[in-house]
Amino acid sequence: MATYKAIVFTGGKHIKQDGTANIKIRIYHNGSAQYISTNHYINPELMGDDGTILPSYSDAELLNYDLGELIQQYRKVSLKLGSQRLSKMTSSELKEELLNNTGTDSEFIDFVMFANNIISKTVKRKTAEWYQNSLNSFISFIKNDRIDAKDITVRILEDYIRYLSEKKIIIEKKDKKTGRLISRMERYIEPGTISNYIRGLRTLYNKARKHFNNEDLDIIKIPYAPFNRIVIPQYRRKRKNLSVEDIIRIRDNEYCTGRANMARDMFMMMFYLMGININDLYKLGTEHMVYGRIIYERSKTDTSSNNDRFPLSIKIEPELQELLDRYSGGSLLSYIKVKYCCLNNFLRAVNIGLKQISKELNLGVPLSTNWARHSWASIARNKAGINKADIDFCLGHVNHDYKMADIYIDIDYSIYDKANRTVLDLLQKKEEKKG
Repeated sequence: MATYKAIVFTGGKHIKQDGTANIKIRIYHNGSAQYISTNHYINPELMGDDGTILPSYSDAELLNYDLGELIQQYRKVSLKLGSQRLSKMTSSELKEELLNNTGTDSEFIDFVMFANNIISKTVKRKTAEWYQNSLNSFISFIKNDRIDAKDITVRILEDYIRYLSEKKIIIEKKDKKTGRLISRMERYIEPGTISNYIRGLRTLYNKARKHFNNEDLDIIKIPYAPFNRIVIPQYRRKRKNLSVEDIIRIRDNEYCTGRANMARDMFMMMFYLMGININDLYKLGTEHMVYGRIIYERSKTDTSSNNDRFPLSIKIEPELQELLDRYSGGSLLSYIKVKYCCLNNFLRAVNIGLKQISKELNLGVPLSTNWARHSWASIARNKAGINKADIDFCLGHVNHDYKMADIYIDIDYSIYDKANRTVLDLLQKKEEKKG
């Protein structure tokens, strides 16, 4: 059983200028000691060896009462834990449990504070934004920025989903030059957005359960799993597919701005690289070009907890080589790195250019970098006849259905080469027919 005693340290660093020292509660458990500071200070000479305040101190009776009450609180927590669980805990684990259960609002688990702490430590900007948007939406619904994690129930979540489904948002379009309002419309939040909010909230909630619950010691502070009992609106990914003819039009047209022409080249480069993400394209350097191939790992799966990553190796076809040469000088894509100092600036410039391309070609779609990846996959399946498993492989997707087989089977990159060349030949054949 743990023991508790009020003590003061008499070393030089513990003594304040006025000669007093902080009274601490020593926790002795399983052969080691931990210390919890209190709000009380006293001259060490007025503290008895038994941990009580000597009568010569003017408020000795009151201070002894306060310290005794605090120790009793700690003992109560120990008793609640039970001897079996307590015996498995280290003194530091016991100290953490005491602090969590005896302070102000000790039973209140501030979900918002915890979530914001997770967001501040999230490295990936898009993931952090996803968490923040999900949290902000939930706070707006609750109308309170202090939410006890234990108050997030099935009923609350169902009410939240209903609230989102019935909520209308206002979409305003303004003239970029004058700032004048061009149009204003109301629409309901799309099911995909609702799904996104709920999934973001679920991830944060599960992180809170993992943090506050200790199943090994049977300490369950957040006992509920409400997200397992609700129906999350189904998210249907919007298709972003262009036809072979539209890809050719994008490739062969000259545009009215240099940014649009640059965006065209980046779009085609992403297409030739079988839908590489733009952040991976921006990160490519000379070290990624090996023996006529581009070799890289998708940054989307580059996390400390992801063990399913594998390198993608793509043959540099003549169409791609021409564009690589155009934007490289000394090192791969060096002209891009010089002009755009960071990924965000590069992404913004490319997407603005792609919007201009869509407008000039009258494509009628909000063209963005994702369309290169979606279009390559769609053309590969529907026009080139490549099976879905090979397309998944080419896109760098991890297929969990074949996880064991993947351990034994070596990666054959000739599948990449054959699939990509078949897709690119469709563009060549169209060009030949045109000529």
